[in-house]
Amino acid sequence: MKIRCSRNTGFYGMASPIEVIKNGEKWFYLNQNDTKQIEVIEQECTIQAKFFFLKSAPFTLIDKGQVINLEITMNPILIFVYVILFGGMFLIPILHLNIGGILIVLVLYFIFVCSLLNKAYVIKEKT
Repeated sequence: MKIRCSRNTGFYGMASPIEVIKNGEKWFYLNQNDTKQIEVIEQECTIQAKFFFLKSAPFTLIDKGQVINLEITMNPILIFVYVILFGGMFLIPILHLNIGGILIVLVLYFIFVCSLLNKAYVIKEKT
């Protein structure tokens, strides 16, 4: 089966390649706006994108006799949380939050980010 895999993660981590893992083993690296086409012998395989501790959910591919076009993007929820965090930093002096309030917000943010570590990237099939 032929797989065409492209990366479009925006400006998050654009200077560093992400690692694409096939069946739990390192396979290849993709830079920002990069596309690679690879031939796979197996009829079925599972791939996953990884960048340090950020991962995607495993994505299973089944050979259907045609080229499979995949796109790796950042999880929109994670991007939205980054925007809220930076917007919130501008609100801290306006709302006169004390150090306790700031710490509570940071702890909640840390918990949320940890819950998204294995869903930071989204692998989807392009149509």
